[in-house]
Formats: sequence, structure tokens, C-alpha cells
Amino acid sequence: MTDQDGPPKGNRKKKDDMRYGGTQSLAAIVPRLARKAVGKRGFMDARILNEWPMIVGADLARHAHPDRLTFPRGRRDGGTLHIRAMGPMATELQHLEPVLVDRINSHFGYRAVAGIKLLQVPPTRLPADARKAQSRKPPAPPADPRQLADLDRRLEEVEDPELRAILRRLGEGILRRNART
Repeated sequence: MTDQDGPPKGNRKKKDDMRYGGTQSLAAIVPRLARKAVGKRGFMDARILNEWPMIVGADLARHAHPDRLTFPRGRRDGGTLHIRAMGPMATELQHLEPVLVDRINSHFGYRAVAGIKLLQVPPTRLPADARKAQSRKPPAPPADPRQLADLDRRLEEVEDPELRAILRRLGEGILRRNART
């Protein structure tokens, strides 16, 4: 049986799927969209971006981040990896270039990168996750209680309570910093 105003109800869904592309899960769409965005920067897939700290180590990843990957015309190996690096880390990375190229190629299992080109940038030009990782410092250990007691004894001579509190915080910070070394 058919409706008066269209095809049989069983065929209507197939026609809508053909017209609108059907419904797809988000998990099926995201890799295709990410591939387009990442591909514009020369990366074949997002692995080098996602696995960067594992490839170069967490310490280097805090100060340097891959920017793009360029290949010789018609090839997908022997590329040049452009890396954004903060200040003096760019010089350090120049010396580490053979080690980095070897780590990257070992990670991918083929000679994807032949060389590195460094772009020296201020910290604000690094991705947000690299800046966050860089700004995290381990908390300073607590100050020695005897030294704090000595500080409090010395600060008793200060008459202004607000100034005494400020000097106490400053002194405690210095004692905590010295306890770290």
C-alpha cells in the first residue's frame, strides 16, 4: 500500500538518507574533520601532535611544539619538521636535531623526517597546553619550623601589623625557596 502523497513508507527513509547523507555518529565524523585540519599543516595524521611529549620527552615538549611538516614534491618521506621553540630552547634543539630526527623516525617506523627547521617564538605563541605544562612548578617544600619561629621572633619588633604580615609572607617564601635547594 502507498500513501496518496508519496512513495511507500518503507522507501521514504532511504530517500531521505540519500538526500541528506543519513545520520552518522560523531566518532565517525571527527577523524575526517581532524584529518582535513591537520593535513593543512602537512601532518599525515595527528599522531605527531598528540604523541609529541612521548616522542621528544615531557621536558622538551614544554618548550617546543611541532608547527608543520613539509615534504619534497611528490614524496611522503624525508620531510622537514618545523618546530616552534621558546627562546634559548631553539639553540638547544639545534644541537639535539640528530637525536630528535632519530626519535621521530623510530616512533613512526620509517624515515618521515630528514631535518628540522626551528622557529624561535615567545611563550605566548606556543599552544595553550604547552604553556600550561611549562607554567606548572612543583610546590615548594614547607619552611623549617625553627627558622619560622626565628623569623616570627625578629618580626615582633615591627609595630605595623600589616607590614609585619607582609614581611612574614616574604620571609616564609624565601625560607621555602631555600629549603628546595
